[in-house]
Amino acid sequence: MYEKLFEPVKIGTMELKNRLFVPAMSTLTATPEGASTEQFAAYLERKAQGGWGLIITEYFGVAPYVGFFPRMLGIWNDELIESHRKVTDRVHAAGAKIAAQISHSGRETFIAVSDENLVAPSPYMDVSGTKKPRMLSKKEIKEIVSKYGDTAMNLKKAGFDAVEIYAAHGYLISNFLSKYSNKRIDEYGGCLENRMRFLMEIVADTRAKVGPDFPILVRLSTREFVPGGLSMAETRVIAERLEQAGVDAIDCSQGIFTVSNNIVEPFRMDNGVFVDASEEIKKCVSIPVLTAGRINEANLAENILKAGKADLIGMGRASLADPDFPKKVQEGRADEIRYCIGCVQGCIGGNMRGENCHCLVNPELDREFELPDNPAKEAKKIVVIGAGPAGMEAAIVAKKRGHDVVILEKADQVGGTWNIACLPLYKGELVNLIKWQNDELGRLGVEIRLNTEATVDMIKEMNPDEVILATGGKPFIPPIPGADLPHVVQANDILLQNASFGKNVAVLGGGSVGVETAEYMDYCGSRTMIIEMMDDILIGLERETRLMSLDSIRERQIKVYTESRVTNISENSITFNRKGKDVTIDEIDTVVVAAGSRPVNQLVDPLEALGIKVTPVGDAKQVRNGLAAVYEGYMAGYNC
Repeated sequence: MYEKLFEPVKIGTMELKNRLFVPAMSTLTATPEGASTEQFAAYLERKAQGGWGLIITEYFGVAPYVGFFPRMLGIWNDELIESHRKVTDRVHAAGAKIAAQISHSGRETFIAVSDENLVAPSPYMDVSGTKKPRMLSKKEIKEIVSKYGDTAMNLKKAGFDAVEIYAAHGYLISNFLSKYSNKRIDEYGGCLENRMRFLMEIVADTRAKVGPDFPILVRLSTREFVPGGLSMAETRVIAERLEQAGVDAIDCSQGIFTVSNNIVEPFRMDNGVFVDASEEIKKCVSIPVLTAGRINEANLAENILKAGKADLIGMGRASLADPDFPKKVQEGRADEIRYCIGCVQGCIGGNMRGENCHCLVNPELDREFELPDNPAKEAKKIVVIGAGPAGMEAAIVAKKRGHDVVILEKADQVGGTWNIACLPLYKGELVNLIKWQNDELGRLGVEIRLNTEATVDMIKEMNPDEVILATGGKPFIPPIPGADLPHVVQANDILLQNASFGKNVAVLGGGSVGVETAEYMDYCGSRTMIIEMMDDILIGLERETRLMSLDSIRERQIKVYTESRVTNISENSITFNRKGKDVTIDEIDTVVVAAGSRPVNQLVDPLEALGIKVTPVGDAKQVRNGLAAVYEGYMAGYNC
């Protein structure tokens, strides 16, 4: 069924067993000096065990302190080689090939430690920057070119099978390639021939140092999606020249950090949204072309290959969600795959918070080194109250460890409030999490009692050794005069279609629930506005999702009032205090409340009074996001 996916392919002299690869993704697990750690090695080894043909590591800086994040891999001296050789040995033993990406972040370099390396072809920061970079001299350019080649040579010594020169995403090389960032008037600026010079010198220096038989890949932003940025017409020329220079493969990406939703695409973007770019590049070169971007199902990947749009399929976040993706597909177990849902909460969202890369649907990710198999020393009776994502994850892990597990769920189906989270525009893919958890519980034989609201007497009669409380949270309406009027409704009731709404709607709350509900009602034809107490909306939302949400609000012309506290709701108007001034909006026929939720955990004290151990997880512990909820559910099952 998937003949193309599992067809061998060669990149230069490197032969891969299949056409599935893991693109470079940051984990922030290197030591401060740039060495590999056990955490990093276990993470990559786990992927290799899952059947991926090629794994491309996160970038190795060509010098200290040239990364976008505070921690990065490095191999700028011989002392660092051995730690990385241990990684390549383990990946090879597990059956995969491994390449290393090499980079200088240019004007996107992390400057909290030092701003010495905040450099660019021209002394201008991007709109998302905070400090102007320093313009590189010609002498410095030549020095950096040599550092790329030296880095590649050391990576070859460390046992890597190939290197990928990172010429994408607004980092230093792409700064030179793009008119958007390169304003030089010497031989490194101006026409495309000159703007390519830096990259071509790096390729030449790297080839000279690694020899003719060591594969070199280049990752390009085929289009930058900023005014005057790199275009597909220019990228086709760059790709042709790279092949002529002896590069063995082109890895297609797009975007720069300012529009990072085009680099790490959230659920708001279509699946396989950028494969047409790789198809364009394939028309220009005869070397293999790699593609990636929201490709998270095997049938999508197979179709892209059959259509001739690419030669290899990158499935970065799919590999985070399920490292065994290739193995499961090849063994006919695709129904067991944990699919990426595009939430970006744990991967790039975690990185941007300075955390290791994690995954909402796979709590083991980047924790492989500290979560060994943990069979129960003795089987316990575990009662899980609530069949939302946290409760189901707890039940899955506890059952796999050997416990007797029963789930009590008061609704007539599993999923909890996650079933509502799937309802806004663009978010249908989130249902894949609940689908996988429900199926996994069925495969494990876990008993789920639906339409069963847990009580203290019921739990006492069941006599469990431990209770995992996953009863979620409950939305609340703030104590505002008029909040009890019939046209004041909860956002969840709008999304569930349990409440109607009129043509002029005010939404109280500018978090993700409020914004998504406002978008939905606007899509249905209503004129909506958002009223938020804080000084901005969508605070704390992952950057990539937030960028697209804000674009949607602007396109839909949804009015937003920030720093506004609602003081009164009447039958046809709403009044709020904005920066010390009272504002009244008339002709409001529906008020939708999206003011947050509070934990539902009233069973904790009475159950503990009976001597029963109770572990609250997810929103029952503290209302947060799905990443925290699923992880807490996992750990409750792991430790019970």
